[in-house]
Amino acid sequence: MSERQRVVLLGFDAMDPEIVHSMAADGRLPAFAALLEDAARAPVRNPPGLFVGSLWSTFFTGCSAARTGFHCWEEIVPGGYERRLTSADSIRGRPFWETLSDAGRRIAVIDVPHSRAGDPLRGVQISEWGCHDRHFGLRSWPPERAREIVARFGLHPVLGDDPWSAREWAPDDYVFRAGDHRSADEEEQLLAGLLAGVETKGRLSAELLAEEPWDLFISVFGESHSVGHQSWHVHDPAHPRHDPELRARIGDPVMQVYERLDTALGMQLAAIGGDAIVLVLLSHGIGPHHDGTHLLPEILRRLDRAYSWDGRRHSHRELARRLPRSLLATALRRRLRGLALGDARDDETAEERGEQLFFRSPNNFVVGGIRINLKGRERCGKVDRGEFGRLCERLRDDLLALVNVQTGGAVVREVTPTDAYYERSEDDALPDLLIEWNHDAPIETVWSQRFGAIRGPYLHWRTGDHRPDGLLLARGAEIAPGAELPEVAIEDLAPSIASRLGVTLEKVDGVPARWLAGLTPAVALSDAR
Repeated sequence: MSERQRVVLLGFDAMDPEIVHSMAADGRLPAFAALLEDAARAPVRNPPGLFVGSLWSTFFTGCSAARTGFHCWEEIVPGGYERRLTSADSIRGRPFWETLSDAGRRIAVIDVPHSRAGDPLRGVQISEWGCHDRHFGLRSWPPERAREIVARFGLHPVLGDDPWSAREWAPDDYVFRAGDHRSADEEEQLLAGLLAGVETKGRLSAELLAEEPWDLFISVFGESHSVGHQSWHVHDPAHPRHDPELRARIGDPVMQVYERLDTALGMQLAAIGGDAIVLVLLSHGIGPHHDGTHLLPEILRRLDRAYSWDGRRHSHRELARRLPRSLLATALRRRLRGLALGDARDDETAEERGEQLFFRSPNNFVVGGIRINLKGRERCGKVDRGEFGRLCERLRDDLLALVNVQTGGAVVREVTPTDAYYERSEDDALPDLLIEWNHDAPIETVWSQRFGAIRGPYLHWRTGDHRPDGLLLARGAEIAPGAELPEVAIEDLAPSIASRLGVTLEKVDGVPARWLAGLTPAVALSDAR
């Protein structure tokens, strides 16, 4: 293996692997179809439970989500109960391309989410020209490069709003949206902006790729992330907000953006020399925004009260004992028909958190988070350390027993202690329990044998949300075409790429995947066994 072997990584943020496979098979994504045919494939395991906020920082630092200290856009202040916004400035760990630059490698990096350009680099870095997640504003190294790019290519029509300001936000949540939800005209404007953004980003990226034979080139496209959040209801006929007239008017936004991304992929591949290792990363999936995180504060308030009323007899417990889940849901729908339940509160105060045994811990939406009000850790701790495990088990049982009244199905698929995946520290801001919701249907009316029924419609404009795992496609020297390769963890990519370029990363959690690092030839999974 040559120490100076080149690596090109093209990332597609939250571009769903299943949709890509389906569209490629239908002939709608010719560049992806060709790559799926002749590239090796490896599933990508993202940070369990915390992947929404920590995926990309784990990628570029090679450190676990617990060690980077960044997993959500907000957190509970450790030791207290107040919520605060987080910043990608707080991410612990160094972007691996900076270590490669120190070792003399030539680097070009564009739009890796949550990373910031500005530190000296042997090459070029551009951040937040076209990212869904924005923190630092459009920045570059060398500093003048950002202005040059804007002069030549302009700003991204959607993700380039308010380009230079440092603020924690996602522009696609607000651009072309005057009310609570977008009108048909606004949906059409958003789609046009995302399509134009992909086309411009493809040209920008291809031109930088062709500037010189970079040792490492990384470019990430953010439009797949944006369209998944904002336009899933147009894409998915089964979504409660799906409007057939809007779909007939503007078509399927998700598929159109994916087709434009396929064109951009073909443009990048055409600009890559034959001596490079090519990696295409579909970071993780997307699906309907069906979860119960908006109900979690009310669920936990009710459970907290119920745990102090254990000696009392409740008719809804008797109902649960008499009926299986499917019949229970039918009985509940009849019983609740016409009753004004009132909407569950989707928030809680710092004072309420301090008084409860447990409370919601911010963790985006796909996976719910619970923090135990632990004595000696929280300021007004209520739970003895010796009771921690038993309380977590009790919560798990009661959460798994929740019934979605509309469907009769389970509200929660699994509840897992965070320390099953991560090494905890006393001062971290992580949840203690991770709740995997059942995403099969909207979760709006929930029944518990502990507290009865609560209702809370999901009203946010985001109609799509993330799914856990991704896909890595790899092509190049010693990588068998079409090979099905073992799963690779997202934190393993940085040390693997660095090793391929002859550099060892220190103080990281990831380990080089031998086939990707070039330590052994990449062969089919069946051959490897």
